Amino acid sequence: MTGTSPPIVRRPLRAYLLWLVLATLLPGVVGATLLFVHQYQKARAQIEQKTLLTVRALVHSTDNKFLQAQSIAQTLSTTDAFKEGDLAGAHQEARAALSFTGKGMNAVLRDRSGQQLFNTTVAYGTPLPRHPTPSIERVFATGRPVVSDVFQGVLRKSVLASVDVPVSVGGQVRFVLSIGLGPEEFDDLLTPKSVPDGAVASLFDRNGTIFNRNLNRNKSIGQPINPLLRAAAQRSDEGIIASISREGRPLTSTFAHSPYSGWGVVIGIPRESVRAELTDQLALMALVALALFAIGLCLAWLIGGRLARSVQALSGQALALGRGETPPPLPEVHVREAADVAAAIGDASTLLAERSRQLAAKESALRETHMLARFGTWQWNLDSEEIEVSASVPHIFGRAMPPFAEQRGAVLLEESWLQVQRLTGDLLRVGGSGKLQLHALHADGHRIWLDYRCESVHGPDGRVVALRGTMQDITERVRAEEALRQADQRKNEFLAMLAHELRNPLAPISSGAQLLGQDGLDPARTRQISAIIARQARHMAGLVDDLLDVSRVTRGLVVLAKDRIDINAVVLDAAEQVQALVRDKGHRLDLRLLPQPCFVLGDRKRLVQVVGNLLHNAAKFTDRGGEITVVLNAGSDALLLEVRDNGIGMLPAELERAFDMFVQGERTPDRSLGGLGIGLALVRSLVELHGGTVAVASSGQGMGTTFTVRLPRCAERGALDAESSEGVAAEGGRLKVLVVDDNVDAAQVLSMVVGSMGHEVRVEHGSHAALAQASNFAPDLCLLDIGLPEMDGYELARRLRELPATAHATLVAVTGYGQDQDRRNSAAAGFDHHLVKPVDMEALDRIVAAESTNA
Repeated sequence: MTGTSPPIVRRPLRAYLLWLVLATLLPGVVGATLLFVHQYQKARAQIEQKTLLTVRALVHSTDNKFLQAQSIAQTLSTTDAFKEGDLAGAHQEARAALSFTGKGMNAVLRDRSGQQLFNTTVAYGTPLPRHPTPSIERVFATGRPVVSDVFQGVLRKSVLASVDVPVSVGGQVRFVLSIGLGPEEFDDLLTPKSVPDGAVASLFDRNGTIFNRNLNRNKSIGQPINPLLRAAAQRSDEGIIASISREGRPLTSTFAHSPYSGWGVVIGIPRESVRAELTDQLALMALVALALFAIGLCLAWLIGGRLARSVQALSGQALALGRGETPPPLPEVHVREAADVAAAIGDASTLLAERSRQLAAKESALRETHMLARFGTWQWNLDSEEIEVSASVPHIFGRAMPPFAEQRGAVLLEESWLQVQRLTGDLLRVGGSGKLQLHALHADGHRIWLDYRCESVHGPDGRVVALRGTMQDITERVRAEEALRQADQRKNEFLAMLAHELRNPLAPISSGAQLLGQDGLDPARTRQISAIIARQARHMAGLVDDLLDVSRVTRGLVVLAKDRIDINAVVLDAAEQVQALVRDKGHRLDLRLLPQPCFVLGDRKRLVQVVGNLLHNAAKFTDRGGEITVVLNAGSDALLLEVRDNGIGMLPAELERAFDMFVQGERTPDRSLGGLGIGLALVRSLVELHGGTVAVASSGQGMGTTFTVRLPRCAERGALDAESSEGVAAEGGRLKVLVVDDNVDAAQVLSMVVGSMGHEVRVEHGSHAALAQASNFAPDLCLLDIGLPEMDGYELARRLRELPATAHATLVAVTGYGQDQDRRNSAAAGFDHHLVKPVDMEALDRIVAAESTNA
């Protein structure tokens, strides 16, 4: 089930600008409102605090009046008339004292029962009433002055309050002298100067009875205060509450108590007066906000018009950009950003044009890459029989691609066409992807291998609506894989050959060693067996040298020591090396040298190795009694060396891979022809290092083989100097020789060889023992193995060079390591010579002879 999206409401730019103004001003209004509330609370708190201070001041003024009356009473209570019992005199003195106050105060003397003894309101002796009050009882009980609550005066017939002080006679409180105060005494406190305008102020006693009031004074005196105020006053000494006046007006009342008299003062400020003041401020702020809103909306409307016109002016340029056209000139706009956008659209148009050119170039490069990689893409829409292919697909096949049904037998071989048919059928039914390796036909007739990949394309309903995929010509890769398989097979054959070739010399060596261990052998038999072992050991060393040579050549580690060499001398040296093999097989070796010296620039040893390998190969594959011919021909810039034989020959398949590694022309199951199959590969590599070429030809099986080596000539420089032959070292002095090898058998054999030359030999199998022996023995010649367990031969050589007894001795490395790096390491350690196991006895003879001569 599909649903429809709600319609998008589009509003003009001006509307959004109006909303923007509203959104901008709204935080300001909210902030102003919060500020007003804060100010309102602050102003209210200030008013309340000011009112509380006023109330406290009025309470203090009330206390002052009571204290003034107390001071008068206390002064009168100390007159001598009371001590003398002269109450008339005391009455007279009180009247005289109160006359100076100029106020409506009166003095009353009472005893413990409350009986008035005199009252300054009337003449002394006038009958007076009994008037007990709670304040009199407190005075007699405590002996301290007391301020009374509000009461009704008997003689004055009005509401009064008094300050009662004790009168002591003979150390005892006999009387209470009271100074009566009327409400008029406090009229000067609750005046407009002290009370805020419109406020209601009241003075009340401990019981909450009003004693004075600034509003409706006469009706309020003697009446109780508001119950809410009375309850609050009883709970705390001062505070602020909401109350209602006697006239029914809502008030914010602030009250305070006197700690001296217990009387209190309350000032109630009408709530509407505070609210009216703050409401006026709020109204003013609201008017300012509305004015700002109105101004902002008007500006937004005006500015929005300009913005809208500027944005609308960009629509033409945007449409031109979408159509790929050059944007038209921009009409006058009022907004810089709009002009910047127009400039950006122009730049974007230029960039898009440049990108289009770059994209076209990349697409062209991609097509060329597909051509070079022989890679293509295709898509088959099921509603059509046509298959869309990339431009590189016809390049792969050398022809345009026909419909799939017509590709059978013409483009795809039968088996490949059936594979594609099965795969596409499966993908059409269930979807998914797959890949195949197909055999196809190129337009010129040769076969090619394809990597074919395919996947299904599904429609909205999930059905397969198309197939798409890629194809790539992988013929070269398949051939390379086949070559790798063949190389792996040749490697396995080589390992088998190597095992066979190593076992061949090991058999006579092992048998000869066993024979040498028998007693009673005559010297001739011993020499024969020793010669066999030496010959087979040289053969094994030759196999190892061939392996090392081909490894160094293939890794590019061979450095040729080139010199000007006569090719005739090279051929003669090579022929001498194979004389034993030629003689054993009864071959006839014909050397057709040049009548004059012919020079090449090369490494003599390596060129002798090339010719020797060719002669050895010819002798090996030529039957007994055959003929081998070496022919030299010189041209103006090159010379040709041909090695011909009338041996078993080669088939065409063998000629193609004659110089490949590990390839042999094997003919017999018993491998009587032998070899590792690396000689010809080494020949080709060495010839190419000399800038030459080598080729092979054969007319077929049993028709013999011809190898032709072509080398560049070297400029003639006259006859070569005759090579001086190595002189045989004359017999010299007897040497001290130290042999060090952890292989006991090898050390013993080497000591026997050197000892047979008439020299004194000492043998050690460890490095530390050798150092100790060297200090005492002081050898002239040291034959040292490299792979020693305690200390290798390099370190041992350095230690020997440090000893005074062996500092000038000749050090010879005798080791199985024969690489160039090994020779450099031995030279750096202080060795004078480097011999590779099995030791070349002729080389050892020369070294010993040279040292014996110099001894």
